[in-house]
Amino acid sequence: MRVRMIVDGARHDLDVSPGRTLADVLAAECGLPGCRVACTDGTCGACAVVVDGDPVRSCLMLAVQASGTRVRGM
Repeated sequence: MRVRMIVDGARHDLDVSPGRTLADVLAAECGLPGCRVACTDGTCGACAVVVDGDPVRSCLMLAVQASGTRVRGM
């Protein structure tokens, strides 16, 4: 699926699998290595990012859900 988002001011236009997490895409495709998955169930907050002004746990959010948004590392 096509995902378009702005990550830390840089536009990204990517093809991703529907089940891929935002955390994985941010780290592997968008150059945001500070987005780390430690627990995979959202309890630790290591993967937290800001999506359109709201904090989210990116290990629980699918990348396709972030299409059309602005993402900022914390």
